[in-house]
Amino acid sequence: MKAKFGDIYQFWLGSTRIIVVSGLEDVQHIFAHRHVYDQGDIFAEKFGLVNPNGIIALKGAKYKRHASIVGPLFRGNKINIHLDTAIDCTDKLLDRWRTYNNDPTQVHLNMIEQCQQLLLAIFGYIAFDYDLQTLNDENHSSENELCRALHTFHNTAVDLMQLPTVIGRIYLLLNQKYRRSQAIINQYLQRMIDQELVENPTTRSERKRTCLIASLVTSLQQDEMLEATKSEEDRKGLSRTEVMNEMCSFLAAGYSTTSTALAWFIHLMSKYPLVQSKLKTELAEYHHQRLSIEQLNSLGYLDCVLREVLRFAPPVIGTLRTLQVDDQLPSSDFLLNKGDHVLISLYNIARDVRYWSGPIDPDQFYPERFQNEDNTIRNKAAWIVFGGGHRQ
Repeated sequence: MKAKFGDIYQFWLGSTRIIVVSGLEDVQHIFAHRHVYDQGDIFAEKFGLVNPNGIIALKGAKYKRHASIVGPLFRGNKINIHLDTAIDCTDKLLDRWRTYNNDPTQVHLNMIEQCQQLLLAIFGYIAFDYDLQTLNDENHSSENELCRALHTFHNTAVDLMQLPTVIGRIYLLLNQKYRRSQAIINQYLQRMIDQELVENPTTRSERKRTCLIASLVTSLQQDEMLEATKSEEDRKGLSRTEVMNEMCSFLAAGYSTTSTALAWFIHLMSKYPLVQSKLKTELAEYHHQRLSIEQLNSLGYLDCVLREVLRFAPPVIGTLRTLQVDDQLPSSDFLLNKGDHVLISLYNIARDVRYWSGPIDPDQFYPERFQNEDNTIRNKAAWIVFGGGHRQ
């Protein structure tokens, strides 16, 4: 659509007009002016129907309170120490394929589900120190109840984006499949919290450095009724419901975006055997031994491939913002009014020849474009897979 309509065009999502912005200069302006362009109202409103206390659906003082607790949980040092866990889970999936899925047709047909189960298993251990058992059912690997429940949860959230809010509320009340799935997800979340609560407080405090669930449980409000009487600006910690909603957000993220990126990686490696061969050559230098974080960081071509996968097939196509006051975009001079919904198209920017030069068209998969970024990327800010601004 960008090729036909330019950097700015509009479409309708149900009854809501969405203005798409694809020019990098205008996008940087939007990210830089957070008080003018806040979290998209339509996204917060619709997602809030299924997960009202998840940080992705929050704004204002409540967002700041949740961000102060949730934000530090995803610092690199908390994730990197679990590298061996990720490797162990991956090996378990590979053993399942070798043992129970000898039919290559079956492996390729349900690759997305396989990736979802792998990421849920990894995330269960890393985030919650809990075995979600998504890799245990060898013969019916796509039948795990949590995977089914999250699949329904995700699809329902997508459906809600196209419905008026009032209709969406009625839809959720009448959707028995969604309500059963929500109950299953809540059962898992309750078990994780209960398991953590039996830990000694001193032990839990020590585990905060490495375990997300320990940090979340430590943030539980001591007196929820008292906190509820305070203004949002004065509240501290999270209620049990808020902790469960944040955990649900984590599971949904692991289930959808990360597993989608992994599935695209596997697909692209199957389509580009030369790239796969170069990767194997780079990895062969370590003679199939387990790699440390430092060794992984030294794999230059692997880094290029992963960055190109995220550019070529970003897990999300864009991010929404809603204007709090009237504004004018600096590059296109386009006038926007308070209440307008703006979609920043990460996908369009990642394919724009103005920002991606070099011998290969940006519509082609070409990891080598990242080997000499000064010559191939006219504006390094064009690689914004994870968005920008204070909500990146």
